[in-house]
Amino acid sequence: MSARNIILIVAAVLITAGTAYLARDWLNNQRPPAQAAAPPPPKIEGAMVLVAAADLPAGTLLQDKHLRWQIWPSDAVPATYVVKPKAEDRPDPIIGLLGAVVRKGISTGDPVSRGRILQPGDRGFLAAVLRPGYRAMSIQVTATSGISGLVFPGDRVDLILTHAVKRGGKDRRASETVLTNVRVLAIDQTIDDQSGSARVFKNATFELTPKQTEMLAVVGEIGRLSLTLRSLAKDEAELERLTNSEEPLAEPDPARGLTHTWDTEVSRLLWQPSSANVDTVQVSRGNETKEVKFRRRK
Repeated sequence: MSARNIILIVAAVLITAGTAYLARDWLNNQRPPAQAAAPPPPKIEGAMVLVAAADLPAGTLLQDKHLRWQIWPSDAVPATYVVKPKAEDRPDPIIGLLGAVVRKGISTGDPVSRGRILQPGDRGFLAAVLRPGYRAMSIQVTATSGISGLVFPGDRVDLILTHAVKRGGKDRRASETVLTNVRVLAIDQTIDDQSGSARVFKNATFELTPKQTEMLAVVGEIGRLSLTLRSLAKDEAELERLTNSEEPLAEPDPARGLTHTWDTEVSRLLWQPSSANVDTVQVSRGNETKEVKFRRRK
């Protein structure tokens, strides 16, 4: 092989090697620079502060669903904030706030401070929770009539009257729904801070119209009153009405009940008058409804 061919081969090898080096260097420059692994987020240390789980307008009766715990920097926790105790054997502060009324509106995520709420018994509690034009009225209840203490402020109940009625010279027993959808404002049930046991309440305070307070006063003289707890779930029509309402506390007003039950509808052993030759007509005068019976002519 001549010297000229050797020189050409060496030159070709050098050119090829140089081209490969330049191509690799160009490709390396096109790659994005390797990013350093993100450091783990710093561990936030602080106190668990009670905040609003939703917007709470003034007049809202606090329930468990309205509140949640949120971590808060320890150096920015005023004495008015409600702080979750670290010891598990300490009572939950939320229990002591159930039934309190929001005096000033609280936005979602804002701390629930002592100055923004009023506890039952505090001055101005009923004035803050009562809607304009309504009245507050208390009645006595028993463990049975009060649903074993499972009614809390903010719940809705129906009021049922059970009493004796004289019909056709016979003493009859009947129950009737006097009022429906009544809002409970306050109860006197308390929690023992040491044992955590509940004492069943003996009095319940309701929000009523002036006319309904008169009705409830008469009910106490007629017979025995019982409470029935209404479900929080709404039917579709009611849910749509509440969703489209501009009033934050929009709920149906308490209304007069429309149903009743006689003792003979409950027990088959009680005598039931024959209606073969009797026609019954219901006569309504104002708020009073009577049944008038007419014997059929033969």
